[in-house]
Amino acid sequence: MEYRNDTICAISTPPGISGVALIRVSGNKSIEIVSEILKSKKPFKTAKSHTIQFGLIIDGKQVIDEVYVSIFKTPRSYTGEDVVEITCHGNTFIANQILELLLQKARLAEPGEFTQRAFFNNKIDLTQAEAVGDLINAKTKKSHQAAIEQLEGSLHHKIEELLNQLTEYRTLIELEIDFLEQDVPDIDIKQLGKDLQNLLRELKYLSSTGDEGLILKEGLKVSLVGAPNVGKSSIFNAFLKTERAIVTPIPGTTRDYLEEAIALRGYLVRFFDTAGLRETSDHLEMLGIQRSYEIIKNSHKVLFIIDGKENNQEFEKLKQLVEPDKIIKVLNKADLFSIDKLKVFENKGFVTCSTVEKTGLKKLKDFLIKNIRISDEELHSGILNNTRQIAAVKRSISSLDKAIKSIKNDLGFEFTAFDLKEASSALEEVIGKITTDDILNQIFENFCIGK
Repeated sequence: MEYRNDTICAISTPPGISGVALIRVSGNKSIEIVSEILKSKKPFKTAKSHTIQFGLIIDGKQVIDEVYVSIFKTPRSYTGEDVVEITCHGNTFIANQILELLLQKARLAEPGEFTQRAFFNNKIDLTQAEAVGDLINAKTKKSHQAAIEQLEGSLHHKIEELLNQLTEYRTLIELEIDFLEQDVPDIDIKQLGKDLQNLLRELKYLSSTGDEGLILKEGLKVSLVGAPNVGKSSIFNAFLKTERAIVTPIPGTTRDYLEEAIALRGYLVRFFDTAGLRETSDHLEMLGIQRSYEIIKNSHKVLFIIDGKENNQEFEKLKQLVEPDKIIKVLNKADLFSIDKLKVFENKGFVTCSTVEKTGLKKLKDFLIKNIRISDEELHSGILNNTRQIAAVKRSISSLDKAIKSIKNDLGFEFTAFDLKEASSALEEVIGKITTDDILNQIFENFCIGK
């Protein structure tokens, strides 16, 4: 992916009627292009950076709209180039007319191209660029907080800190290789081994934040599983506080999975109401059950729901699909049982609830998120939150582990230096010091036009 230094423009606000709309222009001709269609008291070409002017957007002699125009001169702008932002009335027809005038001299921006230019001009690193998209798409308090911390550079600073340590160790080893026969102090191999082990622990801890980082970003996936008619859909509706799923006494009502999301204690939780796990000759229900299996396999938590009859065969089948520690056993219809009987189920590890009397649901929600433990301090110090970052850090761990083994096995400093370089390169991919066009395209193509 090459940096293109032409001038781009786009509407940055969603279509529709609103108080205002914003059109963004970036590039070395942005000020000149806007000045040709702006009628104001003072010449726009001579306007100072970080100022706002009132004026009229004109097409020949025809007035299009009254606008406010902000100017940000290079390098003190979002993209690092000259940037102009036109704020007009929030009418799609008006905004499109202004855009058409700009497109006579500028090019329509591609998705994410403004942020892409900010990355190329070293205004932000790749983790911060990803955080821009995360911030726009944040749906809960925690995902918003995680995006803000990353945008402020929390992960960038963490990776830089680790890279500095790696560089220090690489320098020691490369000096030893280059000046082997000269009077250079010998490396303390034992201390170097300890230092590399400490660094490996730091990298492994950073990698461990990835699972919960993904949950913050994409949501905790929770599947509701059980035999037909045990009340899965009733619990699904109770979580959502709406009649999303059809509830009837007829077994097999849910023939495909239903998906909905809610914010729970600041976290995004995605619920999947699956088709009942049972043998069936109904072709449509069979397809729904097959899809349910795939959803269950990829869930973070599974609610195994019964209504009093313990189905050990279904439970054993479920344990073949997911790890047992992901399963939460739930007894629904608790209002139909005596206190003594409920205690028997609770002693067997069941969470008891009733959607009729609305009891036990709070406890069930607490069970779902009690193991998500990303603290504010951890968010501030930097966490991973997408598969690209996680994969790169794991490659760094693998290379560092090889470097440690090369020292233990006395293979020679050339092997250690090579492995440490590979570890550094993997970390540099996280922040974008080293990257490929495919990765950049994948990141920025998911942005909206105008950002």
